[in-house]
Amino acid sequence: MNIHVNVGSKKHTDQEPERVGKITMDIEVLEQRAAAIVAHGKGILAADESNGSANKRLASVNLPEDEDTRRRYRQLLISTPALASAVNGIILYDETFNQSNDQGQSFPQYLTQHKIMPGIKVDLGLVDLPGFDGEQVTQGLDGLPEHIEAYAKAGAPFAKWRSVIKIGEGIPTDEAIGANTFVLARYARICQEYNVVPFIEPEILFEGEHTIEQCEQVMAHVYDILFQTLRAFRVHLPGAILKSSMVLPGKQSGNEIDADDVAERTVRVLHEHVPHELGGVVFLSGGQTPEQAFRNLNRIAQRGPHPWGVTFSFSRALQDPVLKHWAQTSNISESQEIFTNQLQQAVQATKGTLDESSLTTDTFVTEGQN
Repeated sequence: MNIHVNVGSKKHTDQEPERVGKITMDIEVLEQRAAAIVAHGKGILAADESNGSANKRLASVNLPEDEDTRRRYRQLLISTPALASAVNGIILYDETFNQSNDQGQSFPQYLTQHKIMPGIKVDLGLVDLPGFDGEQVTQGLDGLPEHIEAYAKAGAPFAKWRSVIKIGEGIPTDEAIGANTFVLARYARICQEYNVVPFIEPEILFEGEHTIEQCEQVMAHVYDILFQTLRAFRVHLPGAILKSSMVLPGKQSGNEIDADDVAERTVRVLHEHVPHELGGVVFLSGGQTPEQAFRNLNRIAQRGPHPWGVTFSFSRALQDPVLKHWAQTSNISESQEIFTNQLQQAVQATKGTLDESSLTTDTFVTEGQN
């Protein structure tokens, strides 16, 4: 993680660094920020792909895998005129957080000026969990207080940390779930010490041969352990956001996705296993096509009211058609028109008012998360 803002060259350490003018945790600020994130029928754009994930997406459409291409593509998204009417915030990657548009204005400054909150992904990616074949844990706790302090002072009101839970033969184990919920809880409390709202993302991977029944069971169990751990580490739940998967059959299971079944099971898990005092719930698309993600979100919203604000935090479901068109044509305005349409559909879905007959079948899904 290369943070250029007020961090300097201190070595990563498990100990919290000395600070000048320490930020004091304020639960009112956290609650206000969490409410603003899921307010007004808007969502969150996830544009926080790591350089490796971003390069895979660029390569899939035959674009150069370099920093300037990544910057120009993110600029296309960020400068779309309709963006502010559709999203309350954008999750950025460290590289993007420190980049500027063609006019020399940093992306966080541009977003703040347009009343869009610039968030930041802070985990350092997945590593194998020794002794547990097929299971992984997310790294990045070392030096995290220093990083969160720097991002908070640079204007980031929220952050994101992603862990993954895979369903397969004999997995997930409670040990792997416990390892991941532990780091999620530690991360979340560190964020709140600096009034940064944590997005807590224990993604149940879409990849696999599992049934939708297995997915529901695993998600309920993961959430039970997650919120027990969050409370144990004194995370203020009204000042935190859950970034949730939807309950889906595995992509390789051969089972079709039935939107009503997905919505019924997802809402049941959330209502029965997610504390009602939580600050909000945002959904990841997790490898679904845009049509699938929008339809499923629409049906979930229609099963409200929900005890917390519910909206989208999509990446691929919003971006894939945009990236494909930009790669083929290099036409920024046309690509932004496509992006605007994707955003409008997501906003309608989060309100439960989407005309599903307007959805087009699109199987173009690039590699990467969310």
